[in-house]
Amino acid sequence: MTRRGQLLGRIEARIVALVRRVLGLGLIAMVLLNVANAAGRYGGLPTLTGADEALVYGMIWIVMLGAILAARSRDHLTIDLLPDHLGTHAAAFVRMLTDAATLAVCAFVAWHSWSFVERIGAIGQTSMGLGIPMVIPHFAITLGFAGMALMAAVLLVADLAALRQPAPRGERA
Repeated sequence: MTRRGQLLGRIEARIVALVRRVLGLGLIAMVLLNVANAAGRYGGLPTLTGADEALVYGMIWIVMLGAILAARSRDHLTIDLLPDHLGTHAAAFVRMLTDAATLAVCAFVAWHSWSFVERIGAIGQTSMGLGIPMVIPHFAITLGFAGMALMAAVLLVADLAALRQPAPRGERA
């Protein structure tokens, strides 16, 4: 690997670590908000207006950003029985098919999600409890699927490069 490739790899690792920390802190903040709201509701204290709504929207953002990381590391829901029992080239080909299908589906959903975000942005729709613009929670879907499509494209290119490499000696192609 070149120095530039190593530098990009280190930068990517730091960004991924930062995103994971932010997602973890967001989840902890959501748990604390939920506990505070429950304590108010069942303990006779004031409840937090819009807390349930904030929890739902926060969870949507955490799931969609986490899905990008899962797609990047291929930790998303897959059945790896076939590629695990194939040779290097055959496994890379199966991964390429999976990457291409993932890219197509995620790009399709991101495109249509963006169309929806544009429509609700145009009418100025806001949430009932907090009054936040509904483009904020809905954009999480657009960003998540666009990010997964991007990761699928990167993995597709990497698998294509792996397919171009000669198979290791003694291994079936």
